[in-house]
Amino acid sequence: MQVLWVFSHGSPVFAIDWGKRSIVAVDMRGRVHVWSDTGSQKKTEFPTAVVNPKVVRLWRSGSRLAIGGSAVAVYTLAGTRVHYYKNSSSTNDLVWLPDGRILAAQNKGLLLLNPADGKAVEVSNPRGCAFTAIASSPDGKRFATGTCDGFVDVWFADTLVPYRTLKFNSPIADLFWSKDGRTLAVATDEGIYLYSTAGWELTDSILRGTYGVRFVSLSYDGRFVAYGGKDEVPRLYDRKRRVIYEGQPFFHWITAGDWEEAGFRFVMVDADGHARVMKVRTEALR
Repeated sequence: MQVLWVFSHGSPVFAIDWGKRSIVAVDMRGRVHVWSDTGSQKKTEFPTAVVNPKVVRLWRSGSRLAIGGSAVAVYTLAGTRVHYYKNSSSTNDLVWLPDGRILAAQNKGLLLLNPADGKAVEVSNPRGCAFTAIASSPDGKRFATGTCDGFVDVWFADTLVPYRTLKFNSPIADLFWSKDGRTLAVATDEGIYLYSTAGWELTDSILRGTYGVRFVSLSYDGRFVAYGGKDEVPRLYDRKRRVIYEGQPFFHWITAGDWEEAGFRFVMVDADGHARVMKVRTEALR
């Protein structure tokens, strides 16, 4: 992997997301930083009313972002607040659905929120431990949730009913549903597991460098898996060659990362707020 540029937020960062033409990050103060995805130029920075932010997600058009923590808040990239929903339970992860609604994974259960009219539906957690991660299929018809006691449930989005369960021996750190819809990546301390979403069979796994992993993300074509965590080493797994590429260690442990919508660039950020934009080397694509 090749480092393209490095940029700093000046304070610890908890979440980052790469959308159309922009990279957004949220720091421990609840401030949002919006960067250009063509260089290390900052577009804007603005404060939010979200305490203890844990996740930020860009809407697919790139015009809005949602932040989860003590509340779920929606902002434009210029900093205008569009919607604010005060949680009864902390939001640990969230996803945008194709119709503009937001699914939030919370300690107590799920929150289905429609920013357009403010309507909210809460679904109790069927597990004995908090939801830690959520990922949606590209068509929005299904989604998966992970819990702190190692359960992954796959749900129908229209009925909010789970129909498939996977069990692991350690907490679920992150989930990622590939852009082509064919793969669900499950990140735990024991490993990263890749499942076919057609029959829910295990197709591949990554065991090296996964203890303390914080995030997993797949490239647009599903070939490359980027992941990182508390050992500070950014890693890239080539599913075609079954090779793991390791980058230079970060300044602090890696908190989050994401791929661009298409192509072979990705971003990772560490706990001190330093972010690196990287790409897959040309020779690895042959």
